[in-house]
Amino acid sequence: MTNDIRTVCICSPDAFGAETHTVKVVSVKEGKNLALRTGETEIQRNDQILWMFGDEHKLLAEIHMKNKIFETYNTDDGRFGDSLELDRYTGSLIIRDTKSTHSGVYHLKIIKKSATIYKRFQVNVNGSGGGLIGLVLITCCFWYTR
Repeated sequence: MTNDIRTVCICSPDAFGAETHTVKVVSVKEGKNLALRTGETEIQRNDQILWMFGDEHKLLAEIHMKNKIFETYNTDDGRFGDSLELDRYTGSLIIRDTKSTHSGVYHLKIIKKSATIYKRFQVNVNGSGGGLIGLVLITCCFWYTR
């Protein structure tokens, strides 16, 4: 009887948008545009979509089709200025001309007739002069065979 341990490594060279424990990690170079996607293909009449930023969940954008609300907001510190935009069909949040101050956690709440969906995005804006460009995720699985 021979005992051996086998190792299998699965590498993902594209960590832009890697999903980690219900937080989607997204990296972007400073100055580029970034779209945080809701995963919806079309907003329904009764849907409500809220985009929030940081630990304080500061409201950045909201869509409420029934009440005809379709707005983006700036934070008290003015970090977003006029760089936020909403996709009218999907509710995705677009950040134009990203800056390092746009780094942080974005919270998405989609209220539908039948359910409420929560998503989080960790956005990392990296300087234009180098820095982190991507990540490699490595998952190793070990099992014992006889």
